[in-house]
Amino acid sequence: MTLSAINDSTNEPVDWWFMYKLPHNAKSPKDAKDQSEPSTGWEYLYFDAETKGDLALSKQTLEDDTCALQQTLAAIYDAEPNPPKSLGWICYNDEVADGGKDSGSFGHTKGVLAFDLESDTAFWLLHSWPKFPNVKTRDLASADYGQTYLCITLQDVETARYIAEQMYHRQEPQTYQCRLPESVREDDIFYKVANDIDVNETDPPCDVAFFSKGWQPFRLMAKNRHWDKDFWIDLVGPHLQVNIDVETWRRGTVPDTEDEDQKDRTSDVLHIDLTSLGVNYQWHYTKDHAKWGVSETDDWVCVADINRQTSQEKRGGGSICFRNETLWRCLREIELLKDTEDA
Repeated sequence: MTLSAINDSTNEPVDWWFMYKLPHNAKSPKDAKDQSEPSTGWEYLYFDAETKGDLALSKQTLEDDTCALQQTLAAIYDAEPNPPKSLGWICYNDEVADGGKDSGSFGHTKGVLAFDLESDTAFWLLHSWPKFPNVKTRDLASADYGQTYLCITLQDVETARYIAEQMYHRQEPQTYQCRLPESVREDDIFYKVANDIDVNETDPPCDVAFFSKGWQPFRLMAKNRHWDKDFWIDLVGPHLQVNIDVETWRRGTVPDTEDEDQKDRTSDVLHIDLTSLGVNYQWHYTKDHAKWGVSETDDWVCVADINRQTSQEKRGGGSICFRNETLWRCLREIELLKDTEDA
């Protein structure tokens, strides 16, 4: 069985895609000439490795079986209840989808790592959506808040193992509804991640490179709960050597905007305005559960599963960072670092 990210338009394999779900009840700017109906919370912006234009509102919604998210996950959805012997997947979320009890000692991480041993193919979906996916029911999660999703077709199963190794020592995923081939033994990293975590104070944060199937370079940055610093201001910004603007869920105390040596700055996005993309919606950050960042220079885009708030210093988590000038520019255009009258 061949695994891949599946695109949004023709439902064919694509190297990677990015999606940004609108929150429920997002509205048009008050001064807009034409007022759109409030959003349902199922609309989303879409961009992939083959997109010729800008980040744009999809003609589909997340409720459509033919959207990129549903089509990509169909590889594991459709495999139940009798998956091929070579197919495996690891679902993880700090709020599990099947009613299980959550533990705050696990990482603030969300995603799916899927692989097929026979075809030597794999994909990694990193997202911000609590209680998703549910492989058993295929139900969507809450439409309330904005969310982000990044899916990458990996080079091969060995790349998936490399990512799993970082998860084991850093992201500390809370796994559920996992399925592993019978040939995966207890000493295999896939088995370890699916069944346990192993982190300690000697495991430093990581900044490691990996490639997609199409040789797009990505950087995985991650840390575990023992590091005890802010992920964004103390790891991502300094390692990319850029100032970075970050949109995440923020409640309670937020870390400083400058790191210890005051060389790198991290700013918090306060408002999202899609009108520059020709999309008649905007919303305040309190309606957004997405986790993404863009550099002020050098066209870095980061899609993450961990927030920028002090309480997250005690949780594992990570981000995938990569360079794409068009997606970077679009995200820079829709962010506002100050509140507006429509907040």
